[in-house]
Amino acid sequence: MPAIRGARPIRNSNIIDFHDTIDKDNLEAPTLDKYAEIWKQWLNFSNNKSIIGLDDFTHADYTQGTSQSFDNFILRHSHDRQILVLSGDFQYHACMGKHVDFAYVKDFRDMESVIRGPGLHALLISVPFSDLGVMHPQFDQLMQVCDVHDIPVCVDLAYWGISKNVYINLYKFPAIKEVTCSLSKPFCTLENHRVGIRFTRDYVDDGISMLNEVKMQNNFSMALGVEYMKNFSPDYNWETFGEAYQKVCNEHSLQQTDTVIFGTGGEEFKEFNRGIEGNNRVCVSDWLVEAYD
Repeated sequence: MPAIRGARPIRNSNIIDFHDTIDKDNLEAPTLDKYAEIWKQWLNFSNNKSIIGLDDFTHADYTQGTSQSFDNFILRHSHDRQILVLSGDFQYHACMGKHVDFAYVKDFRDMESVIRGPGLHALLISVPFSDLGVMHPQFDQLMQVCDVHDIPVCVDLAYWGISKNVYINLYKFPAIKEVTCSLSKPFCTLENHRVGIRFTRDYVDDGISMLNEVKMQNNFSMALGVEYMKNFSPDYNWETFGEAYQKVCNEHSLQQTDTVIFGTGGEEFKEFNRGIEGNNRVCVSDWLVEAYD
């Protein structure tokens, strides 16, 4: 089986069986407040990662995965700010960047040089970092630069349910204005149901908040997501596939990361390079299924 580009959830038979046995005709949609509370509990129901400070985020909204949050963040800020993304981050941002003032930056020093020019900026960043599979090694410095220069930040937690060793203290970084997460990557049956959440420090008057205020959320996806969060912790994938992951990385000469579906490889995987020189990220989801079986 060939290596995979992109980021695919693990086709886990236990997750598929769980999906098939849910009584979908009788799922009860949660209120938005209940949905947000279950998300907060799930995010920290972990032995290997934590996020503190969400109590400072006064609003929460259902979102269609994380991409709807990115769309609205870019739309709100692009009229008077340049959108910044670190090299190697989620490539969806570059697709949106074709239509706005957009720039890749390599690191916090590069970002400092970019923001010395005219104009304002806003930053999108994944945690753990998409291309590395671990927290970006300059995360704290990047957030400090954003604090000093009044750069609003959207933190992308799409990989939370497949990661470990991620610790975020939102109290330390007031520049982080919103946090978004979804269940697409940890649970293979949910990638098409778009079960997401957006937490914001303050009320945001945009399309996401409007749809939530008029109760036009996807109630079925909200209810389905709650069932998964009640039955599977954000550590589930590491607990289930950790040994298989180690075996796969050893067999394919991949460096292990803190994201269970990613390994990084050498020159033989150069076709998978996503922007960081010498860092070739490989999705090992299919190999994990074989190793686990």
